[in-house]
Amino acid sequence: MELIFEKENLLKAIQVVQSVAAGRNTLPILSNVLIDATGDQIVIASTDLEVGIRMIVPGTISDGGAITLSARKLAEIARELPPAEIRFTTTANDRVEIACAQGTYKMIGLPDDEFPNLPTIKDDFFTINGEVLRSMIYKTEFAASIEETRYFLNGLYFYLTPEITQMVATDGRRLAIASNGPLTPTPQEPIGIIVPLKAVREIVKTFAESEEIRVCLRENQIIFADDVATLTSRLVEGEYPKYEQIIPKDNDGKVVLDVELFFSALRRVALFSNPKNFSIRLDVDENAVNISAKTPELGEAEETIDFKSSNGGIEIAFDARFLMDVLRHIQTEEVAMEFKDPLSAVVLKPVGEDNHLGLIMPMRLES
Repeated sequence: MELIFEKENLLKAIQVVQSVAAGRNTLPILSNVLIDATGDQIVIASTDLEVGIRMIVPGTISDGGAITLSARKLAEIARELPPAEIRFTTTANDRVEIACAQGTYKMIGLPDDEFPNLPTIKDDFFTINGEVLRSMIYKTEFAASIEETRYFLNGLYFYLTPEITQMVATDGRRLAIASNGPLTPTPQEPIGIIVPLKAVREIVKTFAESEEIRVCLRENQIIFADDVATLTSRLVEGEYPKYEQIIPKDNDGKVVLDVELFFSALRRVALFSNPKNFSIRLDVDENAVNISAKTPELGEAEETIDFKSSNGGIEIAFDARFLMDVLRHIQTEEVAMEFKDPLSAVVLKPVGEDNHLGLIMPMRLES
């Protein structure tokens, strides 16, 4: 095999696929990336058997072939090489010589015959706007659980119907939902699947600039693709919670706040919250919103901010991290906080945007 790359093209592809390659695995082949030039394209791929990525890389094929190399070491070498032409040549015993104008580097690889096959999309697929997909992930992914005990919450729930495309994430204490119009073509019947968190994060990196993304469902897999990259992921097995049932319908209290002003005040006051639970207190009355926190070992903090409008008052406590997470992912200037009482779920909605909401369960007020 003999291939020629430009450094920028090679490095970009390796940086995308490297994060999927298994760092520690009983199968050494899964720590490697596949470089495959057996057809008329050069493909670089990696997988940990849960998530797989394959990318077409621009380059010249002087002599075709395939080999696998350490993902981590290849990324390190590609990063340090000068911005010039890079030549890959296989030699005897699965060795690869990487040459550029300044020097030659030799790596020991593994044959490609044990590398898992990664599926590709054929004709049966949906399409979604790339910016829409990335935005929906951004608005929800932060609320997914990372606790292994509830594995069915360790991902994003994709709910696809003829009327709507919806993504949901929850860890049991907070919830985030983003909605958009249906996929193209529209699904014939509702589809509900759980895509693991690792795959969700790789979607954003792999398709960071894609204008349109194809989506294909297999038995226990989902495949995303554009003209350059294909990402495959196993689906999480299990039944997702009935999240619609916990969204309150009778929150008659409401306060509208400036997102930047609210977030900045929260961040400062939260410095004095208890490191064990990060509890902060909000007091909403007819004049303003008071944000406070105190910890015997640290001291106390208090700030008062004005609201844009208000209907009702409340004294309530939150985990400051959860509240800031929601605000950080709201992309409007104002947020509406809807509430009922100190123990009921609070809903936060971007003002002027009806396809996104965050829900947070409050904490018990400290006396």
